[in-house]
Amino acid sequence: MIRILIFILSAIFVAGTITFLFSVDGLVEAQAFGQKIAIHAGFALGVILCLFIAAIAATVWVRDLAALPAKLKAREREARRARGVLALTRGLEAVAAGDAADAQQHARIARRNLEEPALTRLLTAQAAQLSGDEKTAGETFSAMLEAPETEFLGLRGLYLQARRSGDKAAARGYAERAFRLRPSAAWAFESVIELGLERGAWGETREIVKIGAKHGALPAEKARRAEAALLAADAYAAALTGEKAQALEEAETAAKMAPGLAPAAVLAARLHAEAGRRSRAAKLLEQAFAEAPHPALIKAHDALYADEDVERRAERMKRIADKRPTAREAKLAYARRHVLLGEYEQAIAALEPLLLESAWADDFALMAEAAAGGKDGPAADAAARPWLRRAAQARRDPTPGAGGEFHLTRSGWARLVREFMDYGRLAPPPIEDAPPGLSEDEMRLLAAPKIVEDAGAGRISEEPAAADGAPPADGERPPAGGDLESADEDGARAVAAAGKVN
Repeated sequence: MIRILIFILSAIFVAGTITFLFSVDGLVEAQAFGQKIAIHAGFALGVILCLFIAAIAATVWVRDLAALPAKLKAREREARRARGVLALTRGLEAVAAGDAADAQQHARIARRNLEEPALTRLLTAQAAQLSGDEKTAGETFSAMLEAPETEFLGLRGLYLQARRSGDKAAARGYAERAFRLRPSAAWAFESVIELGLERGAWGETREIVKIGAKHGALPAEKARRAEAALLAADAYAAALTGEKAQALEEAETAAKMAPGLAPAAVLAARLHAEAGRRSRAAKLLEQAFAEAPHPALIKAHDALYADEDVERRAERMKRIADKRPTAREAKLAYARRHVLLGEYEQAIAALEPLLLESAWADDFALMAEAAAGGKDGPAADAAARPWLRRAAQARRDPTPGAGGEFHLTRSGWARLVREFMDYGRLAPPPIEDAPPGLSEDEMRLLAAPKIVEDAGAGRISEEPAAADGAPPADGERPPAGGDLESADEDGARAVAAAGKVN
C-alpha cells in the first residue's frame, strides 16, 4: 500500500514538473562559434535538470565502483568471521562432550579465521587441557591475562591448573587477583575462602567475607555467621598463645554476633571466670543455651560454681536449664540437679524417658550415679554396675564439644566455620543415627538386678546378666568364692570405663 502511494506521488511529481517546464514562456538564446541558438525556456530547464540528475547518478556509480574492492574484502572478512565463530561454537561443544581431537581441530580453524585472539584462546586452552597438554594450556591462559576482557577467564584457568598440581601458593595468588577483579564472582570468593580456611588465616578470611558480603557474593545472614565462627577460631588460637585479652574480645564479639555459637560462649565464659567476672560468664552461657542448647554450655556453667555448696550448684543448674526446658540437654541437667540434691528417685524418673528415646554413654553413667544414690557398700555397687557396663559399651555423643571443651585442630575449625556459615550448625549430621533407646523390659531388668548373698564370705554381689541386659539362664548362677572376685573385677573395669566416659 505504501509503495503504491509512493509511486502515485512520484508520478504526480514528475507530471507536475513536466507541465511546469512546458508552461514556461520565452526563449533562451545562446551564441557560440558564430552560431545563434534559440531554445524554449522550459526545454532548457528540463535539459539542465536532466544533466544534474545524470551527474548525481554518475557520481554515485563512480563512488560505488571505487568502493567495490573494499566491499569485497569486507564480505570476505565477514565470511571468515562467520566460519570462525561456527568453529568456535563447535569447538566449545566438543570440549563439553570431551572430544579432544575435534576440539583441537575446531580451535585451529577458529584461530585461522578469527583475527581476535581473545575469542580463540579460551578454546585453545581448554582443548589443550582436554588432550593433556598442560604446558600449552598454561601458556594460553597466561596470554589471556594480557587482555582485560579475558584476564578473569585466564586467572580461573591458571587457578585450576595450580590446584591440580598442588601449588597452593600460586593458586592463592590467582584466586586473590580474580577476587580483586570481580568480588561478586562466586568461584573467586569460594576459592579465596577455601584457601584461607585451609591455612588457618582466620583474620584474612574474615576480611574476605566482609568484602564478599558487600558485593553480594554471600548473603548477609551467612556472612554474619561466618564472621562469628572465624572470630571464635581466632580467639581460640589467641588463647593458646597466651593472648587472653585478644581472645576474650574476639570470643565475646563472636558470642554477640551469634549467641548460639557454643565454642565462643564457652571460651568467653572461661576467660571471664578467670578474671573474676563469674556473673558475666554465667550470663553469656545462659544466653547461648537459650539460643541453641549444647551440653558444653551446661558443663561450663556448672564448672563456674564448682566451689559452692550443693544446693547453690543445683539452683544454678536449674537456672540455665530453665532457659530452654524442653531441650534434651535441659532435661539431663534437671536429672543432674536431682542427683546433686540427693533426690535419686526424681533423677531416675527424669532419666528413664530419655533413655527410652536414645541412650548415650553419658546418660548411662548419670543413671548409674542415680541408681547407686542412697545406697551403701555392695548394694550401691550392685545397683550401679549394670548401668556402668552399658555406659562402657554405649556410643559417645559425637557432637563437637560434648565433653565440655572444644579442642579442635585447624582442619576441625575450618570444617566448623564452613558448617556454621552455611547451615548454622557446628558439624554435619552424623552418618549414623542416634543409638536406639532401651526397651521397657531392658529398663526394668537394669533398674532391678537380682541380688545374691555369699553366705560364706558375707558379701552381696549382682547376679551376672547377659550382654543385652537379660538375666542369666538356669544353671548359670555364679558359684561362691573365686567367681565372685571375678565379678568384682568386671565391675571395677566397668567403673573405670564409665569414669572415662563421664
